[in-house]
Amino acid sequence: MNVGRPLLAFGILVASSGALSFLHPWGNLRAVPRNDAIMGGANVPTNVRLILQNKCADCHSNNTHWPSYSRFAPGSWLMEHDVHDAREHLNFSTWSQIDADARIDLLAKIATQSRKGEMPIKQYVWIHPSARLTDDERRLLSTWARTERNRLRNETPQR
Repeated sequence: MNVGRPLLAFGILVASSGALSFLHPWGNLRAVPRNDAIMGGANVPTNVRLILQNKCADCHSNNTHWPSYSRFAPGSWLMEHDVHDAREHLNFSTWSQIDADARIDLLAKIATQSRKGEMPIKQYVWIHPSARLTDDERRLLSTWARTERNRLRNETPQR
């Protein structure tokens, strides 16, 4: 049996993965400065903030923890794509920069998606089972988001 060909193929695969890992089709998300103060300007109780930090912020903030396996293409591209999409929809690190009407809409989505169990997404929970929201956490998030939405609505001048 010729061991040279499989070894050469493996070497090419590893070298290709290493070289392609320097390409970031959605921008270099790892270069974004961390912002540990998530949800700036929002009224977030400590228990809700802990849920957001521990179960949501990995994708929905600039505080993503990038595990070592996320550094090699093409897996890195899949993870970067998911984080890019998540931050495009909602980035807790930039909450204070979002206008009030958009925050009201986002809070409605947080309430609905947490109540329905749509977040975190299934493929993330498969790899990170500790990110799965319990029924109590879903209810807590949903209730908080509705309350915060109502608070913002009352503070926002009508147009």
